[in-house]
Amino acid sequence: MNSIYSKNKLFTLLFLLLAISLSSCEDVIDVDLEQGEPRLVVDAEIIWLAGTAGEVQNIYLSRLTDYYNTETTKVSGATVTITNEDGEEFYFTETEIPGTYNCANFEPEINKEFTLAVIVDGEEYAATETLIASPEVTRIEQYEDGGFLGEDKEIRFYFEDPEDETNFYLADFQSDVLNFPEYDLSSDDFFNGNEMYQNFSNEDLEPGSEIDITFRAISEQFHDYMELILESAVANPFGTPPANVRGNLVNQTNEDNFAFGYFSLSQGVRFRYTIQ
Repeated sequence: MNSIYSKNKLFTLLFLLLAISLSSCEDVIDVDLEQGEPRLVVDAEIIWLAGTAGEVQNIYLSRLTDYYNTETTKVSGATVTITNEDGEEFYFTETEIPGTYNCANFEPEINKEFTLAVIVDGEEYAATETLIASPEVTRIEQYEDGGFLGEDKEIRFYFEDPEDETNFYLADFQSDVLNFPEYDLSSDDFFNGNEMYQNFSNEDLEPGSEIDITFRAISEQFHDYMELILESAVANPFGTPPANVRGNLVNQTNEDNFAFGYFSLSQGVRFRYTIQ
C-alpha cells in the first residue's frame, strides 16, 4: 500500500509541474514582422450579368497594409479608364466611398478586347483582356449526401460546355453559413462539349438557408491566377505559399513597382437558391 501511495503522490506532483510549465507557455509573443511595400491592389473584375445591359461597373483600388493592420488602405484620386479595341473610352469616377470607382455607361461586347489603365501617383498600370461568353445554367438540383462524409446538404447547378474549345469557369457562393465567400474553379478537361456542374455543400446548411451564386466563364490566365490565390489562402501555415501572385497588371512607368490584383471581363449569371 505504501508503495502505491508513494507512486500516486509522485504522479500527482509530476502532473502539477507539467500543468504549471504548460500554463507558462501562454504568454503572448509579438513578432516584429517586416512591413511590406504599400503596393497598389486593383480589383477589376467586370461581369456582364444576364438580364442586364452591363453598363454599371465598379473597380476597387487599395494598397497592401502591414500584417497587424485590420483596415484596408483605400486609394483615392486615381484616373481609371477602360478602352475597347475600337478606341472607345469608358471613364470610372470615384464615388463617395473612397477607393471605389464607378462607370455608368460601360458597353460590354462578347469576344471584344478591352484595356484597363489606372494612373496613381504619376504611374500608369495597364492590363488587356477579352470579354468571355458564359454558358447558361440549365438546372439546379439539391442532394442530401454532400460533403466529405456524405452527410451534408449540397446544391449543384448544371450547364452545357461548348464543343471544340477549352473553357475555364469560376463560381462564388455566399451564404449566412459562411464568414467569407467560397470559390469553385473548374475547367472542361475530360468534359469538353458535355454537361458539367459546379457544387456547394456545407454542414450548417438547413431548410431555409439561402445561397447567392455568381457563375462565369473566365480566361485561362485568370483561372491560373485564382488557383494560386486560393492555394495560398488554404496553404499549410508551415508550408511555402505561392510567391509574387501579381496578376496581369503591368506598371508602364516603373516596372519594378508592380501592382497586385487582376483585370478580367466575363459574361455571367447571378442567382439565389433556398435550401429545401
